[in-house]
Amino acid sequence: MISFKRSQGAALVIVLFIVALAAMLAVEMSANLMVQVQRSSNIQNHQQAKWYAFAAEELAIKALKQAKEDDPDKTHLGQVWAKQGGVPYPVDHGMLTGTITDLQACLNLNALHAEPDLEKDPNNKTNPAHKALLALLENIEDLPSDESEEAMADSVYDWLDADSITYRSGAEEDEYLSRDYPYMTANSYFASPSELRLIKGFNPLVMEKILPFVCVIPGSELMAINVNTLPTESAIILSSLIEGLSLSGAETVLSSRPEKGFDDLEAFFEEVNQQGAQNVKAVEGLFTINSEYFKLQTQAEFAELRFSMTTLLHANNGKVTILARKFGGVQ
Repeated sequence: MISFKRSQGAALVIVLFIVALAAMLAVEMSANLMVQVQRSSNIQNHQQAKWYAFAAEELAIKALKQAKEDDPDKTHLGQVWAKQGGVPYPVDHGMLTGTITDLQACLNLNALHAEPDLEKDPNNKTNPAHKALLALLENIEDLPSDESEEAMADSVYDWLDADSITYRSGAEEDEYLSRDYPYMTANSYFASPSELRLIKGFNPLVMEKILPFVCVIPGSELMAINVNTLPTESAIILSSLIEGLSLSGAETVLSSRPEKGFDDLEAFFEEVNQQGAQNVKAVEGLFTINSEYFKLQTQAEFAELRFSMTTLLHANNGKVTILARKFGGVQ
């Protein structure tokens, strides 16, 4: 009788153990299922936010096409693509915002890749963009770099050129291969302005100061600053490129331009000359009143998820084509 009761007790313990184990397994399976359900939901929501961002891209393309149809010979900040930027647009279960900026309202770093024009000046070893970058660096106050402005501009030129010969105060592969974490120069176009971080002298503090004034047009050596879309905050670009034009004079020129921009470059240079500019003829080719390259920065929110995308666009001959897309916070 005692042996039978002991057997019953042991069986009860085994049953309770099995029940507890089954409960633990059920809880674990339930938790895994919830994780998988949440993961699937996040993927679906992220995908929806991505499609919202693509929809913003289509709207931007339509806005640029419309602007080009309305005024094919001039690009200015009074056009729809510039005026609608940054305005939140409500969508189902989310929000959509987008901002278009002109990539010709900044210094295109890839323009430093251009070959020197030896016909105009046989002694010229660089290009106008190199001189423009040097002037820009010299005009930025309290530039926090251990290198001189000349060394920094020359290093950017060396980073882009095809040879391994150091130009003046620049830096070629031997400079970077001797570092703790060695790497080689690109000897090709920039893909992003953030690549400047790899070049001699461009520390994080310098990057913070220079990034608002430079940009990258993929695979293009275009050097044509649009005086109709250049923001007043970037007046230093004008004062750097035009001899005798002070920063305050450049700010005056930009703040007093017509609502729909200058109708031609002659009107712009008249304003510049009134502010004390000199030797304007030498830099006439660096400016324009029309633009072809633009950057769209989109942020889509859906079900508390956020999706960011940067699109580079080329508007020409009635068409707007996508040059590149970058996802996340990369500019």
